[in-house]
Amino acid sequence: MPNNGTTSVYRDDSVSIGETPVGKGVFSERSYPANAVIGEITGDVVTNCPSGSRYSFEIDDRTQLEPHAPFRYLNHSCEPNCEFDWFDDDGTNGDVAPMYLIALRDIWSGEELTIDYNWPAISAIPCHCAMESCRGWIVSAEELDSLVRTREDQRSNSR
Repeated sequence: MPNNGTTSVYRDDSVSIGETPVGKGVFSERSYPANAVIGEITGDVVTNCPSGSRYSFEIDDRTQLEPHAPFRYLNHSCEPNCEFDWFDDDGTNGDVAPMYLIALRDIWSGEELTIDYNWPAISAIPCHCAMESCRGWIVSAEELDSLVRTREDQRSNSR
């Protein structure tokens, strides 16, 4: 799937940052087979942060990773082609294990790299991924039914 002429503002050997209908996105500059490591997610570890930035990823209840470019610009999709994985060491050094971006399926050169944000229902916002299986909301699949019920209840109570 080509990137349809996106303008790159960041480039390395394997990925670039370009424009998408929802802002910046990360695009593959080469093909990857399923399960391939695309790159390491680097960034600043922030603890006890009351609320994350637009780009932070939750590591645990009190810790977030504020990623550096290029992967800070990964967009959500209800049919993602990538996911994060931690290749945990033995845990004795006390550091956060390295996080990597992994291909969920074969990825073509020029294709936008996406992940499923899996946000909790309380943080849900409308989704614009335009995939066939779009949930309509950026929310974890497990919390979608709860979100829909809550919104329906709110609508019927406001009448």
